[in-house]
Amino acid sequence: MVKKKSFLLSLNILIYLSFFLGYFFQENSAGGGLIDFKHISNNILLFNENKFFEIDWTKYESTSLPIYYLIIKTLNISDFFKIGLLNMFISLSSILIFFKSLININQRYELKTDKILLFSISSLPLLSPYFRTSTFWMLEENIGYLFMLLSIFFWTRQKTYINIFFCIIFSSLAFYSRQSYAFLAIIMFFNFIDFKKLFTFRNIFIINSFLILLFPSLYFFKEWGGLVPPAAIIDRPIEFKFINLPIIFSICLFYLIPFLIMENKKRIWNFFFENKYIIFLSLIFFCFIFFDKINTEEVYYKYKLGGGLIYKLNFHLNLIIKSFFIQKLFFVFISWVGFLSIIFYFLRSFNLKIFFLVFIIIFSNANIVFQEYFDPMITILMIIFYKAIDPHCNFNKLYLILYGYKSILLLSCLIYYVQLVKL
Repeated sequence: MVKKKSFLLSLNILIYLSFFLGYFFQENSAGGGLIDFKHISNNILLFNENKFFEIDWTKYESTSLPIYYLIIKTLNISDFFKIGLLNMFISLSSILIFFKSLININQRYELKTDKILLFSISSLPLLSPYFRTSTFWMLEENIGYLFMLLSIFFWTRQKTYINIFFCIIFSSLAFYSRQSYAFLAIIMFFNFIDFKKLFTFRNIFIINSFLILLFPSLYFFKEWGGLVPPAAIIDRPIEFKFINLPIIFSICLFYLIPFLIMENKKRIWNFFFENKYIIFLSLIFFCFIFFDKINTEEVYYKYKLGGGLIYKLNFHLNLIIKSFFIQKLFFVFISWVGFLSIIFYFLRSFNLKIFFLVFIIIFSNANIVFQEYFDPMITILMIIFYKAIDPHCNFNKLYLILYGYKSILLLSCLIYYVQLVKL
């Protein structure tokens, strides 16, 4: 037991040491840190130099609702070094709240998992290239993780009115940080509402709380003339794109692989065996629908923007497969496996069902899909809504698999953006 704790402590020290070194050296493992920082700094100046109701939204360089900038303006912080410290505080607080949520779940289900192991699992987001880059470059993403995890924290506690109210508050604030967090408010709504007795004080309280807290968002959509700001409507118009679907499925597969490794193999086999004909037909459908959607004129291929790690490895690096035709077949196959993986977990958790459904709907209509939208989101939600409540889960093995997997991802991103992108 002592050796085990010492080993976990050593791995945690490496995580936090790399995280603080990354902050010191301004690590850009997600690749877009400097570019995104220019947009973020312009937004910060826009809010700090203008009264809220006098802001020119055509100069707002983001697709997200502006809670991050409103917090900075409210705190009256204009020094970028202090904003960087605020972002570091936000990120580390998110890890702490994640840890406390795991403790609550562990106690509720009497799983008796060691706290140092739970702390180790909660620290895994610090290995995410996107979580790290957002922290180090003062980007707006991590404030959403803080609000999401705060909402989940109150969700893991007893369902008192005060805990429900705080859960609703933070799920609403998460939405104000990024519209894609709508999935969280929907999850909490369906978790709290009693559909057997609709006209109760509790149901009325929940519905009114959501309506009151989300109502101000209509102001932004009215001012913007849509769900995203004016500049984003021009540069990244909202429209359904077929090519986004296989990209979403491939990105999801990348983050589901460690959990599939941990999954009960009999359960996976039964899923495939019981649905073998539908699964085979779905493969034919995938080839028929998506094969021609992948072409050299797509923004993902032509400008090497977004698409996710699997897409980049397959089409951009050309390390193994040289034929574009074979590359397309391979990517469609990988996306199909990703789709089946989503369905597999879709059927096993109501909360994951809402998450995947909302994310697929939202990002299938995005101009460009980036991997950062899913990392470390999927890992956190898979742990919270699926593995953390599984009494048969070997958390030691899960942690080691995720630790190795995410360490390799981080190193690969560092190598790619420091070296290969220059070629």
